[in-house]
Amino acid sequence: MKPTDEQAAIYDAAAPLSQGDILKIMAFAGAGKTTTLKGIAKIKKQRGVYLVFNAQNAEEAKRKLALTNCTASTTHALALSAVRHAIGRPTSHTARTVVDSGIMDRFNIPRVEGWNDYRVAQAVLRTMSAFCNSAATEFNVSHGAESLISSVGDPDFIRDRVKKQIARDTIDRLADVLSKMAEEFWKNMASGGSFSHDMYLKVIDLDPNLRGQAFGMFRYLMVDEAQDLNPVQRSIILKTGLPVIAVGDPFQQIYSWRGAENALAKMEGQELYLTQSFRFGEQIAETARQILSMRPDGGPKQRLIGAGSGDTSGHEGAKVAIICRTNSGVIDTALELVRKGKIPHVDNMEGLIKDVRSAQALSEGRLRDVSSSELKHFNSWGEMQSEAEEGDGNLARLVSIVEDGLTQQIELLSTKQVKDPAKAQYAICTAHRSKGMEWPAVVLGKDWKDRRQMMGRFLKAKKQSEKHQTLAVEEFNALYVAATRPIYRLEGHDRVINPPEPEYDEGGYDPRGAEGDRHWQPEIEGDPNAWRRDMMSGVRSLKRDDLEDGVENHF
Repeated sequence: MKPTDEQAAIYDAAAPLSQGDILKIMAFAGAGKTTTLKGIAKIKKQRGVYLVFNAQNAEEAKRKLALTNCTASTTHALALSAVRHAIGRPTSHTARTVVDSGIMDRFNIPRVEGWNDYRVAQAVLRTMSAFCNSAATEFNVSHGAESLISSVGDPDFIRDRVKKQIARDTIDRLADVLSKMAEEFWKNMASGGSFSHDMYLKVIDLDPNLRGQAFGMFRYLMVDEAQDLNPVQRSIILKTGLPVIAVGDPFQQIYSWRGAENALAKMEGQELYLTQSFRFGEQIAETARQILSMRPDGGPKQRLIGAGSGDTSGHEGAKVAIICRTNSGVIDTALELVRKGKIPHVDNMEGLIKDVRSAQALSEGRLRDVSSSELKHFNSWGEMQSEAEEGDGNLARLVSIVEDGLTQQIELLSTKQVKDPAKAQYAICTAHRSKGMEWPAVVLGKDWKDRRQMMGRFLKAKKQSEKHQTLAVEEFNALYVAATRPIYRLEGHDRVINPPEPEYDEGGYDPRGAEGDRHWQPEIEGDPNAWRRDMMSGVRSLKRDDLEDGVENHF
């Protein structure tokens, strides 16, 4: 297949890259980045490695690169291969590990109201995590402050005077001792060969010899999802000194909540673009452009082009995906479908039900019935609630499920759902879990905020902190991710993009908005019949009646 002009330009730029050179590829959703990277691997005869997000992606990439001299791996896997002989099996550290280590007894910890030993231990872990995920070479007070800000808030952006002063005092009194305890805990664990995943990755960043063992066999790196690397990954990649081809889409950055950053913006090098999406046609591309233009920064200068044929003949699995904004939205949508007699496949249901059962058992004091590895270290429901309140989103979700009495409903859902996604007509997931996936048709769940609400959150975030602003922008990014998963049909977006005029009463604006769209009304600039041709191309593999049953009548 002849490369596009954009791909040809990328191949020409990649071929002569030398030590320390960086080529940045900005790839819109569905723009053929895998095909492009495979083309680069064919051109470059030297041994290379394609760094991807998780092990499943690595195995898939290895198959696609089989006829080249490039392999695929995660950064963690390469790091572990270099240190496994010294550390053995990685371990998980908990607040209980910190308490039991005795390191807190060696420090004079200032007394702060509301901070017991367990809460301090949680902060020690977060401080060490902040160091491990950073590009810093030594522990410092900023890591302690970062761990505290995630708990008490940033005093520079708290408006309430009392809360502002409490946050400032807490940081002033605890940040320094937390950084020192975290460093001591690091040394304690390392001397005993107890390394977490965060720790051994940081070791590769700090030790040039071990880094050489991890990357020494390669002559160039290709980096996937570069918009969602964390600082330590970026540091490791740059310290290798190898030629780097980094690909990503800054408008799909959705993981800053766990420390990721847009490394594409922080790497210096030539920028080239992939703007043609081969996943979908112009009708969906127009919707995606509208979503991008809603962003506070106005969106990209480059124009996303829909070049897909709409052919779904190679698609396996569900015909329709309902993509929600939140995990609770997934649960609500799934239960609603079940009540309608339409049984879906719910993404990651096995993991969810195991966590929910364990959380319920913990809340009832049945510690022996706690089977989830994420919850086993808690000795009480109070400990779990405390950690959830410290900003752990997954724990907060589980606490909410138990306290809202949703356990039985989720148990029912686990028995009703279609376990094999390949046999389901409907799939339900969050935008975060949908990344890298595609379906013939996609419906946006009812829990998405509309454009006014998203912009309202951003304007509020401007008065808080840079982190709040990044998270607010990622609401737009997550919506863009969800809306670019379909091959030829998208529904539920009009309520989000074109919300009804605000309704005012004595209490002010009613933000509830309108009900989700019931009818699909395609809109496209230019030829008004273009969408019909896109649709007809999909009929080759999916009957219209099936699609209508799957999308328009999903509720």
